[in-house]
Amino acid sequence: MQNINIKKKIITLIGPTACNKTSTAVHLIKKFPISIIGVDSVQIYKRFNIGSAKPPKEILEKYKHHLVDSADPENIFSVKDFYDQAHRLVMQAHSNNRIPLLVGGTMMYFNALFKGINDIPEGNEAMREELQRELDTKGVDKLFNDLKGIDPESAETIKENDKQRIMRALEVFKISGKRISDFKKETAVNIFEEFKFINIGIFPSDREILQARIRERIVEMINMGLIKEAQEIIKLKNIAKNHPALNSINYKEAIQVINGELDAGELEEKCVISTRQLVKRQLTWMRSFNFSKTFDANSAVEIEKYLEEQIF
Repeated sequence: MQNINIKKKIITLIGPTACNKTSTAVHLIKKFPISIIGVDSVQIYKRFNIGSAKPPKEILEKYKHHLVDSADPENIFSVKDFYDQAHRLVMQAHSNNRIPLLVGGTMMYFNALFKGINDIPEGNEAMREELQRELDTKGVDKLFNDLKGIDPESAETIKENDKQRIMRALEVFKISGKRISDFKKETAVNIFEEFKFINIGIFPSDREILQARIRERIVEMINMGLIKEAQEIIKLKNIAKNHPALNSINYKEAIQVINGELDAGELEEKCVISTRQLVKRQLTWMRSFNFSKTFDANSAVEIEKYLEEQIF
């Protein structure tokens, strides 16, 4: 293999939840000199194992997945954090004569890789705590009305009960005096522009099989102890109440059971519905991306052959 084929290339493996992306990545790392980098906003956190469908410990030990099981849940891992760390890992992979394979289903992260990110201020812990106190005492409606007054453009695109995004938009304004919608209009600088992306999309053709896989996976999560895992996470001393991972699918529903807002017998169905909605959003994002080639689910061998032709 010639060095020239590896330099400046990035492979992405993008697909919705429950389409066997991990098993495909493991198949590929057995065949090629690649470095796996996770693109999942929940699997990044330690302790968030069952509900995030994190690869089993034995897989992670045998085949290193960068940016999986690596962030402490006491902190919030932002899009900017992902962007910067992914760039560091891409450069590290190339220096080791390996091609980075970015695999996952967090489309906002992939969008940042393709389009760059704006220079939006980092989160401020004191400001976030102040907004959390206001949320606890006055409710989300008050914060949303504040946002409408400060940044009506953002208020049109944020759901009125989306606490995380409402608080983030208010936080940015309070830190910088500038609306988050104005930051987003600015030309983004993209440090990934120098790379050639080979984007592989997985679009499952048989929705019935995908739906069955989703339910099967959720039943397995519940049997493995999803509720117990969520209980242990929310007991952590320094985890923020508005932590985005706590609001992610499966954890959000498990916490509703813990809080008595949802009957345990309804957990499976509620998680299935939330996952189906997530898949729809993921596929909508994917239709806006430019793919080098798309495949059906369970196409690891075909993807291997394609990469053999394109790079190796």
